[in-house]
Amino acid sequence: MTKELLVNQNPDNFKNFVHYPFWSMDRESWLEYANSLEEKDKFVLSYFPFKWAYAPPHNAETALEFLHDISVDFDRVTIDDIENIYKTIPTFEELKKEGKIEFREAESDETPTNSFRMIPEWETMSGAILSFPSLYPPLWDFSRSMIEGLDHATVYLRIPEGYFGAAVLAWLSAYGIDLNKIQPIPGPIGDIWARDYSPVYGVDKYTGRPVAHKFSFAAFYPEYRDLCKSVVDIDNQFAWTEGYEIHRTEIMIDGGYILTDGNGTYIFTRRVLKDNAHISNLYAKLEQWLSAERLIIVDEEPDDPLGHINHFKMVGPNKMLIGLPEDTRHPWYKYYANLTRLFEGYGYDIYHVPCPTGLTRWLPDGQHTVHGLYANSLMCNGRILMCQYGGNLAKYDEQAVECYKKALPDIEVIPVDCSIVANCGGAINCSTKELPDYKNLNTNM
Repeated sequence: MTKELLVNQNPDNFKNFVHYPFWSMDRESWLEYANSLEEKDKFVLSYFPFKWAYAPPHNAETALEFLHDISVDFDRVTIDDIENIYKTIPTFEELKKEGKIEFREAESDETPTNSFRMIPEWETMSGAILSFPSLYPPLWDFSRSMIEGLDHATVYLRIPEGYFGAAVLAWLSAYGIDLNKIQPIPGPIGDIWARDYSPVYGVDKYTGRPVAHKFSFAAFYPEYRDLCKSVVDIDNQFAWTEGYEIHRTEIMIDGGYILTDGNGTYIFTRRVLKDNAHISNLYAKLEQWLSAERLIIVDEEPDDPLGHINHFKMVGPNKMLIGLPEDTRHPWYKYYANLTRLFEGYGYDIYHVPCPTGLTRWLPDGQHTVHGLYANSLMCNGRILMCQYGGNLAKYDEQAVECYKKALPDIEVIPVDCSIVANCGGAINCSTKELPDYKNLNTNM
């Protein structure tokens, strides 16, 4: 029997968590959720700034009231701070006119690039895309930590428009974040998981043109697509396109289940087959859109209903991190041991990160078990942002740091507390999308 890791069983520490995309700005979803709650569960609404989804701040005074209402450390922010920032941030329409954003229906209307190369994380990046969880206070500190860890690059930060977004930026500035390192993207926000819905960024190997392929967002599972249709529509339509020629396709891909080594190999879980069962000649079309020389499709990770890749990661052209549980009898052990043999057979050097198999959280709607996702990290220009959890996982935190240092001795490791975002089912890689530096793309295989 697997030993369960018990961490922090005081429910008050996680009273603000509800497993639903409350970071979204979609009012329809908020109302549906509120109306769906049974009477005994209505109390959870008092933990969220529900009213602000319906009546967003309309001036600096109400923006400051918003910060007060969600109980973040607002006393560092002044009305003047918010007003001054409000005057400087662009509107969503302005960004579209400047060609930095494409926001339209995601139907297929383009042919793929003839020779596409997806740029992997370890190559030169301009920065990373993040969606700020404006209406989800428990994740504010987590998001701020990631922005701090990316202060050597640009953070393309999706925030609400108007004074709402100005309040977020004022709060970040009050904590020492250099706003010159942030490219604000005020506008509609879908889910926070930028990895899953963002385009695949790359280069045409023959012409050197920066190219982005926007696949239709698979949106986790069919029930989610129905329940959160308006949120999914936002994610399907949005793409950051500054400097990139974008092509769209009907093929459904969730960015959470694709990896590349940058040399023509692409790794998917079998979820890509389920999501595209309606598409004939899927392999050929994937090879065409990705210019893939080798497609490797592996079984989905055990106990992951989304088909995501959470416990293994490419960190170099020939290097891979794979989680491996301590308990050799655990079902995960067999799965990741088999993956290790598979990828060693393909010539990759394997480094094992910890894979603790049970972390119990006591939340308003009951007990939940989540897992330490140590391979769910982000590489960006000589740094790697990696998960830390603390508590009874502290020893695994230390082991993970040592593993990264062994695999990547020349990279700077930036620990980020992921103990809250783990409740939402993801971590650092899930909530970011690296954006290659389109002025310095590598066309070589």
